[in-house]
Amino acid sequence: MSAAAVAHPLSLSLNGVDNVGKTAQLSWLARAIDGAHHVGSADKWHRRWADLAGEGFAQWWFEDSSTAEHTALMFSSHVARREASGPLALEDRGLPMILAACAATSAVKDGLTPQDALDEVTHITRELPQPAHRHEIHLLLRRHSDPTQEAAMSLQREAQSVGDRYRAYQEALAQVLAIQVEQGAYDMVVDQRDAPILDVQRAIRARIADIGVAVESLPDPQLDRIWVLGGMSESGKSTVGELLRDEHGVARLKIGYLLEVAALRAGENDPYAWSEAEQAGRLTEEILRFATATKARAISLESAHRFGQTASLRKTWGPRCQVVYVDAAPETRADRATESRAELRERDAIKTNRGAGRILDVADHVLDNSGPLSNLKLAVDSMVREMHTARVTPPSWRPRSDEEWLQKAAHLLTDDAVALVMATGSTGTRHWVDGWSDVDLLVVRNELSAEWLHQATTLLTRPGIKVALSAFTVTDLATHRVPPRVIHSLRGARTGAGVLYRRTDYAIPLPTYRDDDAASRGELGLVLMNTRRVLAADGLDTRALHKHLVILGRVLLRADGIDALTPTQVFDALTETHTRLRCTPPSLDEVVADPNGTEVQARLVHAAENLLRYVDSIGRTTP
Repeated sequence: MSAAAVAHPLSLSLNGVDNVGKTAQLSWLARAIDGAHHVGSADKWHRRWADLAGEGFAQWWFEDSSTAEHTALMFSSHVARREASGPLALEDRGLPMILAACAATSAVKDGLTPQDALDEVTHITRELPQPAHRHEIHLLLRRHSDPTQEAAMSLQREAQSVGDRYRAYQEALAQVLAIQVEQGAYDMVVDQRDAPILDVQRAIRARIADIGVAVESLPDPQLDRIWVLGGMSESGKSTVGELLRDEHGVARLKIGYLLEVAALRAGENDPYAWSEAEQAGRLTEEILRFATATKARAISLESAHRFGQTASLRKTWGPRCQVVYVDAAPETRADRATESRAELRERDAIKTNRGAGRILDVADHVLDNSGPLSNLKLAVDSMVREMHTARVTPPSWRPRSDEEWLQKAAHLLTDDAVALVMATGSTGTRHWVDGWSDVDLLVVRNELSAEWLHQATTLLTRPGIKVALSAFTVTDLATHRVPPRVIHSLRGARTGAGVLYRRTDYAIPLPTYRDDDAASRGELGLVLMNTRRVLAADGLDTRALHKHLVILGRVLLRADGIDALTPTQVFDALTETHTRLRCTPPSLDEVVADPNGTEVQARLVHAAENLLRYVDSIGRTTP
């Protein structure tokens, strides 16, 4: 039912302890229900509250007023609010919450139990003039069903330290609300925990839509990330936005533009007349519309220089919203500016007034852009990789082949600075072929000196078998500064495959299938070049050519969403999936048995030529 279609007057209230988000949620809800009357809190509806406002307010609330006087003012304010309400009223704290607030106050100043205090104020209100009858729906927002935890979570969100009296009031209030829930005073309870404002709003709308209130549903696009870019003038916010767009596919938007669109939609002249919390809500609504229309998975917002607006965006979106503060030394910023230093200081002063500098204190990422562009590019890449890469602590793994030597090698390599030792490729698996396969080991360390690398490779010598050691730093892995085969091996680490040693404090970064596919295709040119070099060399290296054919096949198959482990699986899958391709090289067993045989080499070269021609033919556009 919309406000116009309400058969009987309806009051819908949001309730809960302080700092649970009632005001923000009501503001959103008021925009989503056609014709709803946002009547706000009861203290807006009696002139005496204005007289009590000021330094003496808490004194009157907790000491000077009697429980009867306090309850009468609260209740009569609610009665006045009801008399002025439209057909569908949205109340910030409904009647049950008013009783709860009066009872919690009485419990603190009169020393009553929460239940006795609730009984007392309920009795007082029965003797007072009653509000006009109308249908009521009361919704309670809470973060925890345990009143002790609920009060503690409320107090944690206070901007400043609070006194013992207010603390006792919040604890009593949480207890009274719990009693009311048991008594059925609330029609709906939303256990929001630490959910973002947007998710809670979506849950509230779903609940009230179920009872017949015509509320606009919120779009739910698959938006993975919002990068909010802040910083002082000439710090490099625009450059970061360009890098996110050009190198990571992030849609680039301007906060000022979105607010102007929101103002036009609302018929308002000045979007900055809205509170900063409401600006965040309006921005979010425009972001949802944009992401729904464009299917964008990630966007950046420039330029954040209002602290309250930025903090509210974080609360609205939760971890999906990452605040990035782009920092640079004052001299560096002045050198970049096209304006005079006085004009730059003036712009800085305006932004500082709005709280731009304070955004640094709540930023999820701080990028130092005082140096060359290469530093910033690597920092942005690292930031994006870190955010979208999950980490795992896999189960233990036991090699299926060569176990004794691998365990000994892992022991020799391991010291306090080593985070991970892995067997990669076929090493340690049942697919390893003695006399043919290499031993491939990956080691990840906090840092890698030339001395350590030399000692490690000296320790790993093994007669008759090539031992290859790939060494990277912890940062290299976190930012994906590794070749595709390492990315592929890391994906297998989620099951523990290949993990010979993992430091207890180290969680392994887990690339996605998309990362694996993109990295493989990104190296396609190098694989093609090396394959042709093998073909061009005097004396065919059968082993190298077979290896490169397998790699080329895996690149294509990963792009198809197919993981193929063994050479046989690779060529079988290519035949099935790529029906135009004629690539039937000799089997691995045939190659191992007779690597220098004329027929084996001829078949291998023929398969390579077919595969190279096929790769060259695909991906072309028709003029």
